[in-house]
Amino acid sequence: MPNNDVTVLIPTFNRSALLVESLESVLAQTRPAHEIIVINDGSTDDTLDVLKPYQGKIRVISKSNGGKASALNLGMRHVSGGLVWIFDDDDIASPNALEVLVGMLEAKPGADLAYGRHDRFRIDGFGRTRSFGTGYWRTCGSDEFLAETLDDMFAHQQGMIARKELYDRVGAFNEELIRSQDYDMLIRLARVATTVATNEVVFHQRLHDGIRGTDSKPVPASSRDSAWSSFDKIIFQKCYPQLRLHEYLKKGRSDMNPVMHRQALLRRASVMARKKLWNLTLADLRSAVATSQEPLTKAEIAILRGAFSSKYGCEEILRDPKLIDELCKLAATSPAAAEVVAPLARGLRWKVRSELFGMKIWRSVSYFLIMNKLRKAASKASRDFNPEPASLGRSIRRFGSL
Repeated sequence: MPNNDVTVLIPTFNRSALLVESLESVLAQTRPAHEIIVINDGSTDDTLDVLKPYQGKIRVISKSNGGKASALNLGMRHVSGGLVWIFDDDDIASPNALEVLVGMLEAKPGADLAYGRHDRFRIDGFGRTRSFGTGYWRTCGSDEFLAETLDDMFAHQQGMIARKELYDRVGAFNEELIRSQDYDMLIRLARVATTVATNEVVFHQRLHDGIRGTDSKPVPASSRDSAWSSFDKIIFQKCYPQLRLHEYLKKGRSDMNPVMHRQALLRRASVMARKKLWNLTLADLRSAVATSQEPLTKAEIAILRGAFSSKYGCEEILRDPKLIDELCKLAATSPAAAEVVAPLARGLRWKVRSELFGMKIWRSVSYFLIMNKLRKAASKASRDFNPEPASLGRSIRRFGSL
């Protein structure tokens, strides 16, 4: 029988004001945890004082400040349960989170990672709680979990339980990553895990303006997204040579025909664009158009439309016009290349609209001009490679006027 006892790991650093509420939500589970370990990562506030009333209910391990990854690596060495639940010191667990997640693993013995949805909330300056939706979430099977995770992180450790042996299999958290260490770990887990998912909300993510990072390398709230983006780039620069190309598609597709090989290249190109690694994106787009001259599939068109949809925005194309120039040059190289660039242009429509709705008129206009430049480049190349017969053109125009 598998060991389904749950060890909860809660790394914390100077979050005493939020830690208690988080800890209380873990203690109040309808299915109690086997053990709860709080790793105090060198806090200089009153963290140890607020934890004293919980003696006998939790275990506290203190260490010098080294970051969340180092705290989790220490905690992992003390885990006695067969299942691990990593929970943040500022979020709140749904009362039945353990019951739901462990129940899914028990119902599917072959699975070793269970995850669920989350929602978000913020407490404003007047003490009022504002609730938000989940944000990015994907419903997918275990065979698509890695590919969808590479697009963006939608399953979070606070809403996920994994077998300890799975963590042992993929190795320790990367302590060089001040941010995104959970994303790096999730990718490694996703490569080998058999997953099971629920659409039920299993934790509530708190949005706040507290400082992240370490004592020596703090990350203020104003720099949070840029820090995440920069560390995501570090992760995916390593993923590019390490992951096999077929891992960007559903599992089980290691033997690929030219069309599937092209789809994998386009998927990786889109992923790298979302991580702002445009040199890698351009390389994969060039390889993709040389791989197959068959018309793009609906799946490939959808992949390309998502290339500009990074949750961190795509301001780099405003700052560096050379990126768009390179895409325009690519469109002019072949009919297949023109067909690839066209959905990239269409994918910018959401950015034009979102900036307009946010009353950022100049930015909306800037994205519109880029979209139009790409669209015109693709259209011109398509006409150059496939000149329309005069008689056919007249017939089309007459038909269009009817």
